[in-house]
Amino acid sequence: MIKAYLQLCFICPSAGVYAASFDVGFYNYPPMMIEQGRTGIYQDIFDELGKLTGDTFNVQYYPYPRIGLLFNGGQLDIEPGVYPGWMRDQPTPGVFSVPFGKIIDVMVFAPGKAFPVAGPDDLRGKSVGLVRGYAYPDLQALIEVGRIDRRNGLNEAQLLEMLAKSRFDQIVINKAIAQYSLAKEPEYRAFEMGDAISSFDVSMRVHPRHEAWLEKLDAAILELKQRGEIERIYASYGVHL
Repeated sequence: MIKAYLQLCFICPSAGVYAASFDVGFYNYPPMMIEQGRTGIYQDIFDELGKLTGDTFNVQYYPYPRIGLLFNGGQLDIEPGVYPGWMRDQPTPGVFSVPFGKIIDVMVFAPGKAFPVAGPDDLRGKSVGLVRGYAYPDLQALIEVGRIDRRNGLNEAQLLEMLAKSRFDQIVINKAIAQYSLAKEPEYRAFEMGDAISSFDVSMRVHPRHEAWLEKLDAAILELKQRGEIERIYASYGVHL
């Protein structure tokens, strides 16, 4: 951590020195990215990174599928919150910062319906709400042979609504979204959060033309982590990973 801090001081001894401007792609995904008010966990992290590096991050919101198209076409510089393994088949996979957070998928149950899920076999014979278009590698084999009945929702918000309407008894969603939504919406507070299904360390996906900038970005992320600033930002939205 001391090495990272010294690197940061050397690379950017004062705000504005060697400063650059980057276009960042967001989509509405509370609490990570909240379009109304242009806030959220990732926005707050970029605000802190800007203070350390002196760089400017121009955040624009797009429909989620467009983020990848713009990045691959060289029209976006940064996509936040990405696990490198998800991008292997993309035309422009990108280069990646050190991890700054996690995406953890968890079980969420209707009131009184919770049970332990140590592995995919514990979901045999169950109907499970999942986000349409999302891959669930640990569950895929059982889904393909019909041992798990996949019920799709457009997004996590719709899955929570469907759970509240008793459309099914269990869903799999991002833990941060679950914590944020259960605290924010009174009708969801009786839901029960269960075991984690998967966990991925996530980074900033950076366009390869900016690879030389990664050292500066990494130093700033490590400094924020060492100071506990990233943990504080997550906690300010009720998220504890």
